[in-house]
Amino acid sequence: MSRPEFTLIQGGLHSSIPDARKRFLSAYVTNTRLMGVLALYAHWAVEGGGDLHQFFYIDCEEAGLETCTVFRGEWNVEMEMAEQALVGGLGADKIPLTAKTFRWLMNHWRDFNIAKDLPLPANRDDYAFIFRKVPDLSPEEQSDLMERICGEITSDYQVVNYFLMRCLGRDEEGAAYLAEGSVPLDIFSNYSKATFCKNIIDPSHRRPHEYLSESLVEMNGVYETIITRTRVKNLKVVEFEYCNKASVTATEAALMLRKTEFATVYEFLMGDEDIDENLGEFVLNMNTVMTSHPNGRLFMAFKPTNAHVAERVFMLSNDVKGVYFISDYGQLIVVAYSRDDILSLERELASSPLRQFLVITGKYELLDPVFFEFINSDYPDFNSFVNPMD
Repeated sequence: MSRPEFTLIQGGLHSSIPDARKRFLSAYVTNTRLMGVLALYAHWAVEGGGDLHQFFYIDCEEAGLETCTVFRGEWNVEMEMAEQALVGGLGADKIPLTAKTFRWLMNHWRDFNIAKDLPLPANRDDYAFIFRKVPDLSPEEQSDLMERICGEITSDYQVVNYFLMRCLGRDEEGAAYLAEGSVPLDIFSNYSKATFCKNIIDPSHRRPHEYLSESLVEMNGVYETIITRTRVKNLKVVEFEYCNKASVTATEAALMLRKTEFATVYEFLMGDEDIDENLGEFVLNMNTVMTSHPNGRLFMAFKPTNAHVAERVFMLSNDVKGVYFISDYGQLIVVAYSRDDILSLERELASSPLRQFLVITGKYELLDPVFFEFINSDYPDFNSFVNPMD
């Protein structure tokens, strides 16, 4: 899951943030704690006029409280796009917070940074006031908050995938939430910044609710498969054992992660300026996150939930529904990794105001994925890239 990049935006309204009195209006947090990230938003009324909007990004594994983005003034499209960039890729629900729970949660992650000697976001004047009044939450209130930000757990597969993900991320707090009794949480203590790329779960024949997992893990560009045994009871891990591991080449890993690509190519019947003016249609109305590339702009569409974590075969990339890529040469390439998803993305375009300016020029099912190779190439036309003899 990529980290969002933001800049501080202030509307030049009235009082400075550190000095003015603030009145809490609302806040929310995403229920993505078990994915290893949290996004928070807070809305304050500032004495002297104007509103203050804060967006925070928290990496629960490594960086802790990582970014703070601030806006002044009334809610507008710019803020909506910032929120989409922060929350759109998380597959999250927004969990309302009181002033008390918001301040406590923010202080909890500030303490995480301090304990691990991690830097806090540089623009401290924009958020330091949050820590002036740190409330106490009872153990029951803390447990309730953790349950809300972790989301609903409904299956053993979900427990196993999340637990392995938290352990590999060396996130003992997150792993402990999923465990019961004296389950070891530090089996992967020699891993650092490891990525849980894929996991295949098979029920064991020894006992009910016991599972063997084959996990593909990447660390510092090196891949390996790890075999573990997990036993689940009442949706909690009650036994966990490391069994074995094996090295995997980058080529073997690519084959293990390979997906069929479904691509539909459109030509724009509008000029570059008109295309630029309609970019918001992709970001807001199609719920995507935009990134810039040398030859165009990519809009990644994510699935609305993290239901893929409950699958027997988990792949980290399965939270992506598909992508829209607008090339600098006036072409729109739509890519997905299942027939249902490509048809869904095509229907969204067909029901958008852009439909009258688009003409389909190609449709492909590609067993060997080439899309990301294309956007990093100098080819101006996707059709020619796929069919070089045309």
